[in-house]
Amino acid sequence: MNAREIKRSDRWIALGLALCATVAAVLALSAPAEAGSYTGGFKMSKFKVEVKGWQKMVQQHSHQSENECDGDDFTSGSETVNFKSVKPVVVTAYYSPGLDNPEFFAGKQLGIPTTAKITRSYTPRRPTSFPIHCGANGGGVDNVLLPDCGKKTINPFKVNLQYAREKRNGLLLSSESTSGDPYERCPGAGIASFPWLIVEDSKGKYINAELSQAELFDPKFGKWISIAEGTRKTWGHDSWVKTTVHWEVSFTRLKERGAKR
Repeated sequence: MNAREIKRSDRWIALGLALCATVAAVLALSAPAEAGSYTGGFKMSKFKVEVKGWQKMVQQHSHQSENECDGDDFTSGSETVNFKSVKPVVVTAYYSPGLDNPEFFAGKQLGIPTTAKITRSYTPRRPTSFPIHCGANGGGVDNVLLPDCGKKTINPFKVNLQYAREKRNGLLLSSESTSGDPYERCPGAGIASFPWLIVEDSKGKYINAELSQAELFDPKFGKWISIAEGTRKTWGHDSWVKTTVHWEVSFTRLKERGAKR
């Protein structure tokens, strides 16, 4: 991945620290609900938000040695992440005339806490020693540390739900970089693996969903279930990485105090 791709992804992850929302295919579940606040074009409603999803990554190196001091490299690795809300988070949806999208605020919350369960594998398939005449590569490798792969549980793992700032009605889901990689010797694939959730597909388009403010504030519906999925594949000189993300977010409308039935 080049610097431009990393910069763009970091920018969106940083935006998620203050706002909330991402979505991809929307199902409205019919249920009576209380109307939100509607005054002079301003709209405000509260929702209980829950999120769950998964991300799968596969990486493969395919390097054929050019000489005896080079060495083949057919290392491979994979990762599966499943995450789910620790508990519902209450957010306030706010819309002001002139804004392209509503904004979501969650009080003192900067993200939605989830529990993440990660399973990562990494299989080195390359020489650990070379002929002595290869210089720095010669003489073998002593005390090789094996990868610390396997299963890990991270709680909390915070994800950020936000409206896109450059796409009308578009919603995004990202993760916070502060979570850190729980593995020390089991390599992932940078921003295409945990603790990151991919936010762009292979064409550089954001993985999002459509949810307009008209739909969100429609008092006819008590609950929205939003689903998103996207795939990102990148190629290096002699390697490739493929990552697919899938997530679901539910918005349950909360009754407003004093609202008429």
